[in-house]
Amino acid sequence: MVKDLVSAIAHVECRSEGRGEENPVAVVFAGERFEIVDVLDRAIITSIDAGGPIRHRLWVELEDGRRCELIRIAPDGAWRVRIEG
Repeated sequence: MVKDLVSAIAHVECRSEGRGEENPVAVVFAGERFEIVDVLDRAIITSIDAGGPIRHRLWVELEDGRRCELIRIAPDGAWRVRIEG
């Protein structure tokens, strides 16, 4: 059974790694902070058009058991969050 995903206004907290990459460590929404306890899947999605945006997609599990899809759009670095509802 596929659960519905709900887009949410959220903030993704990241930790910088030595290679200059940012790894998400928590998601803040509805005034609460939820630690990311596991990264379930990662993908890099490129555009067919040259110079188009590159998206880094992660499926993560939060400390309360919910799962989120996090999408970071490069080069601007904006995060989009969709939460299982």
